[in-house]
Amino acid sequence: MTTPTKPVASRVRKGVFSLKAAGETTATVFSCSPTAVTLTPEAGDAGDDLEVLCGEAIKGAPGTTAWTLNLVSIQQIEQADDAGKSLVLYALEHDGEQIEFSFKPGPTTKTFTGTVTVIALGIGGEVGGTAPTSESEWPMGGPPTVAPPTPAARTTTTSGGA
Repeated sequence: MTTPTKPVASRVRKGVFSLKAAGETTATVFSCSPTAVTLTPEAGDAGDDLEVLCGEAIKGAPGTTAWTLNLVSIQQIEQADDAGKSLVLYALEHDGEQIEFSFKPGPTTKTFTGTVTVIALGIGGEVGGTAPTSESEWPMGGPPTVAPPTPAARTTTTSGGA
């Protein structure tokens, strides 16, 4: 008899978040700016039931699920990250544009890709010693595409002998 294995929950940590606007040859990685990235589905409006003359009701058709990329990010407005980029300034530069995103929540997780409409992030906040953050909801162009995790490279060993 085999013992069932317990499922292991994926952690959102040590992941990768990148954006690529039209005309850019490579994606810009912003993994050290977000404190939270969430792909959120919202059920579409089912529509109203329609009552017919005989007194019965015809159920409304279910709507399409809408997706949003919810983002919380530290504000890097005085100094960019190690790659010379600031997510807040990038979002301001590409406000209103549809761009590609890639989100890999952790080193062993699947990668989620799609398109979002960028909305500029807030700038400023409360006075004090903590770093200000900005929150934004970026509408997605549809559900995310899911890619499996990249398998780890295997190492082979050989033994000498005849």
